[in-house]
Amino acid sequence: MKTSSQSPLVSIIVPNYNHAAFLGERLRSILSQTFQNFELIVLDDASSDDSLAVIREQLQDHPHQLICSATNSGEPCSQWLKGIKKASGRYIWIAESDDTCSPEFLERMVGHLEQDNVLAYCRTTSIDVESQPIADQSFWPDSFDPERWKSSFTIHAAAFCREFMDRGNVIANASGVVFRKPDAAMIQALGPLTAGRRCTGDWIFWTHYLMRMGGSVSFDAEALSCFRSHDQTTRSIVSRNREKLRFAEYSSAIASVLRVTQPWPRWRWHAVASSGGWDWILYEYLWRYRPSWPEKLWIPIIRGPLRAGIYTRLLQSQILRRRYWRWPTS
Repeated sequence: MKTSSQSPLVSIIVPNYNHAAFLGERLRSILSQTFQNFELIVLDDASSDDSLAVIREQLQDHPHQLICSATNSGEPCSQWLKGIKKASGRYIWIAESDDTCSPEFLERMVGHLEQDNVLAYCRTTSIDVESQPIADQSFWPDSFDPERWKSSFTIHAAAFCREFMDRGNVIANASGVVFRKPDAAMIQALGPLTAGRRCTGDWIFWTHYLMRMGGSVSFDAEALSCFRSHDQTTRSIVSRNREKLRFAEYSSAIASVLRVTQPWPRWRWHAVASSGGWDWILYEYLWRYRPSWPEKLWIPIIRGPLRAGIYTRLLQSQILRRRYWRWPTS
């Protein structure tokens, strides 16, 4: 780790909220990296648990910045952007406080970035609260293309967004990503785009970032990062009201992604929907929200291109239509 008088190549940002149970492992995984040319910035979003005590204990002998919020923001990307503004490194790693990684993660990602890529990320393994692999959880991007993420590749950023990001966020976990620091103008632009988004801020962030930055994306097929699944993640089902907000976010996120990736977004939605690109949202709507019969008919909590796409898809697929109507209601 570089001292405060030296200029680091990487700025590691650890946004935390009530993850005291996992923070020790997260911070140890950072400090044990084989690549040590970094600065460490920890942001605590008004935690009510023992997070601050864990941070101070783990980092008492290591240079770092600790930034504490007086009130909880409830918006992951606002913490990302706060950390990026403080960063002095050329590259950024958002190391989520409940995740972990292999000691070689940062060295490998920096190696990809030094080959003139703007963003590098790797395959991710899902783990439970005891840090044990979860056998029945697959790598999320494989649901869009079962072969693409089985081997490493490099692709132009715009092509990556147009081929994959308009179907879903295939950058599965922020902890598995290292990217070139955006300039002040881009940081300013990303703020309003991600504001208020609890579930889709990362999807919007990566898509707009890549479309503005250009250059290439590099994917490493080795599982060097671990995503922890537990009852505090944003994927957890909390209430039907919270799920309403989730699907409102999905609706606006897709509209935003289509606008930035496609010159004629009003036509692109039909192609994505017809190919089954948004089927995952349809299944989440059934599984997470469990709509009533009137809600199945009118789909009131989904808007814009996504709503039109779901109607189109249901009209096209008899099998999907049968599943849709037979699924248990709330």
